[in-house]
Amino acid sequence: MNFFIYTFGCKTNTYESESMSRLLSETGRYRAVSDYVSADVVIVNSCMVTGESEKKAAKLIRRIRRENEKACIVLCGCMPQVIGEAAFGTGADVICGNTKRADIVKAVDSYFEKKTISRDMKIFRVEPHLKDETFELLAPDRYKNLTRANLKIEDGCECFCSYCVIPFARGRVRSMPPEDVFKVAGDLVNSGHREIVLTGINIGMYGKDLGLSICDAVKAVSEAGAERIRLGSIEIDLISDAAIEELSRIPGLCPHFHTSLQSGSAKILKRMNRRYDPEEYMRKIGLLRSSFANASVTTDVIVGFPGETEEDFNDTVEFVRRAGFFRIHVFPYSKRNGTAAAGFKDQIPVEIKKQRVAALEEVAAELKKNFLTGQVGKTVNVLFERSSGGFARGHSENYVEVRVRTEEDLKNRIVSVTVSGVDSSGDFVYGNIG
Repeated sequence: MNFFIYTFGCKTNTYESESMSRLLSETGRYRAVSDYVSADVVIVNSCMVTGESEKKAAKLIRRIRRENEKACIVLCGCMPQVIGEAAFGTGADVICGNTKRADIVKAVDSYFEKKTISRDMKIFRVEPHLKDETFELLAPDRYKNLTRANLKIEDGCECFCSYCVIPFARGRVRSMPPEDVFKVAGDLVNSGHREIVLTGINIGMYGKDLGLSICDAVKAVSEAGAERIRLGSIEIDLISDAAIEELSRIPGLCPHFHTSLQSGSAKILKRMNRRYDPEEYMRKIGLLRSSFANASVTTDVIVGFPGETEEDFNDTVEFVRRAGFFRIHVFPYSKRNGTAAAGFKDQIPVEIKKQRVAALEEVAAELKKNFLTGQVGKTVNVLFERSSGGFARGHSENYVEVRVRTEEDLKNRIVSVTVSGVDSSGDFVYGNIG
């Protein structure tokens, strides 16, 4: 039978989807296809970071049902882990959570076996996260369409930010042992991937359960032969000064750090239950920049958090300008049932949130263009990913998109490029080889 997987959310979800694809394909009974209309099984790997992501998953399932009414629809991931059997309200046939993902084959097999008995068969396989839960080792065979590969090294989060449901969706911190990191990374390198991106729910907590740190995981990937290593996202308070210094000595680690700010207001950070203040954040990104040549720092910001005054928002705008971020992902605060912030009385009206998102996105575009302008004249190493319109396109170590005019096929090659200019859109740079 044919199957198709649609993935919402983070790089961790992408990794888990690729792993589930491998498990299904290896049975010999299921074959991956490129669209859900021709699939007998459609898996929707969901996200719960925002209310919008939850709505999108439900909307997609309704569309799949209209266009492929006979398909077995599987809803898995964070959404059913949090809302449980209410997930059947989406119209899905099989509901799986974030535990025992390796049982995806059993769940789908069970559906088809039991459907011969009842046309209205439903399968529910959501188990609670346990205190002694260990890391579930999953691995894709390779990423067929990517020059870089995601490698999930950690699961779970214990920070309990006041706006976030992810600790409930993902459970306690579990880490992949370094020897397994080394093996899986080696397999990905041998499959042809030049760059490996370390992902997880909170990779700054990697090793908390093993008496190790993120440095141990990065070293394992480096020793496995990866030419480039990239950290997916890391919380600023979870990376110590000593760890930054140690990371700077590991061969292949890219000077690109995505670390969520969320707010530039000390008052709002405290209400969010974030574990740093703006000045500590600024000091740490300064240390990253002084430790890694030509480093870029990208971030996430939530605007319209309950109690955010105009002054608090202005503090955020002023902070991001001082920080000089390369990219800022701006999100309006999304109320999530079950979190502390959902009960705060001073919620911000939708229109004000929209206005603040627009204003900060304008600043973000300005900062991005400033950063790219600062790259002109520098020589960077670019991992090329694709070609179109007479240009080869790829990303530098600090994750700047670079385009080079050439008819040569450079895909999956790392080439030295001198940055020559910034596109008028302010989204990428042009360069010359050599």
